[in-house]
Amino acid sequence: MWMRRITLVLLLLAAVEIVALGIRGLLGDTLISPLLYVIWGAVRIFESVPQGVVWLAFVLTMAVVAIASLWAESGDAIRRRMESGPRGRVFDWLRLVTLAQRHDYSRWRLAQRLALLLAETIAERDRVELRVARQRLATSTIDAPPQVVAFLRAGLEGYRQRQGLFARRRQPSPLDADLEQVVAAVERLIA
Repeated sequence: MWMRRITLVLLLLAAVEIVALGIRGLLGDTLISPLLYVIWGAVRIFESVPQGVVWLAFVLTMAVVAIASLWAESGDAIRRRMESGPRGRVFDWLRLVTLAQRHDYSRWRLAQRLALLLAETIAERDRVELRVARQRLATSTIDAPPQVVAFLRAGLEGYRQRQGLFARRRQPSPLDADLEQVVAAVERLIA
């Protein structure tokens, strides 16, 4: 989709450039020359103002900018401190689930985090090493629907970008599992 937009913009720019080359003289007479005269006039007016007045205006402008930035920074610092306060795990999980609904990589990160959570829970409950619990997930020896097992197994593997990214139909992936079903199955397995 974005590739089509870039192509369309490039074609539009090429068409504008071709038209501009064709009417270069017209643009020069109607746009460039008057613009240069305006700039020349502004420079002449600026040169006629005494230098002391220019420096006074400059110093006053900088003083106003400095005072405004100091005034605004105190409010921004308070706002930043409040926004960047400690966030808990619930916020992190909510953010990850929200992103997983939009991005394939975020779905993989969610699968990775859920698989790790489930492996840690299995290791703690069954008193086994985390490695053994991860192996149980990888070999599908858990009681969950096949789509959920495939989703969690995809989280244990490294992230691979889907093939056919620019194709109209994307290849199916284990990460396409229904997130509500995955979360319900993981909640049931953890409980």
